[in-house]
Amino acid sequence: MVDLPFWIMIGWLRGLSAPVRRGVFVAAILLMYFAAFGVGAAAAGIFSWQPEQGTVESGGPTKTRTLEDTDLEDTELETTGNSKNDNRRKPVEEASFVHRATDQNSRGDYTYLTDPSINGNANAIVLVAPGTDRGNTRDATYDHNIGVWYEGVNEKKWAIFNQDLAAVPGGAAFQVVVPPASQSFVHHAVPDNTIDKSTYLDNPLTNGEPDAVLSVTQNWNPGGGRGVYNDHPVGVVYKQDVQQWAIYNQDGAQMPDGAAFNVAVSRNGEPLR
Repeated sequence: MVDLPFWIMIGWLRGLSAPVRRGVFVAAILLMYFAAFGVGAAAAGIFSWQPEQGTVESGGPTKTRTLEDTDLEDTELETTGNSKNDNRRKPVEEASFVHRATDQNSRGDYTYLTDPSINGNANAIVLVAPGTDRGNTRDATYDHNIGVWYEGVNEKKWAIFNQDLAAVPGGAAFQVVVPPASQSFVHHAVPDNTIDKSTYLDNPLTNGEPDAVLSVTQNWNPGGGRGVYNDHPVGVVYKQDVQQWAIYNQDGAQMPDGAAFNVAVSRNGEPLR
């Protein structure tokens, strides 16, 4: 075809249909490309071309956002202190509230406490004292020695109980305090620290601190499980000769082995630091 005179070839092309004419034109260009650069280069030039599908930055295609990505980012945000929910995860340092026994929260000789500072925490230190307001009767005296115990089977709550197993009267009010962990501890009466009616405390918060103010509540079963009853009124006294505080039964009864007590400590009414 290339040997034909130029004007004859032009006439021949004009006689072809438009699609055929374009095909001949492309073939001619390819023949010239092969002649100039070789077959390999021509093939490479053809197959390296791709239709335009959008641009991609040098860092790679955009990662599809998944639920796992969302969870991870939210967790990192919270742990760096930027979450508005941070305060909900901070441990409660101290709590104080009034509990009133009702038919709904009481079971015979005990009444369940409900508060987020102690719910589900068998190791919480809970202090309780009878209130003076029982129903409409002002300055009523509560005639039972009380303590606290943790019911870890069903309710997983702390409860106030009567040591003599008498039913807790409806409407009975109790003051409840959960002291800071740094100012409280649990004391266990064992043969090594108990003499007759008294059990001696050995703790840095109380040793050599005659001006300390101690608050004590009997704890039937620290940490859950079975416990020990001590149906006696208790008090505290500082023993100068040994520079230790002691918890004792005020009626002179023998302190039972295994009796346990929640103890909170302050000095001159101010928390120890």
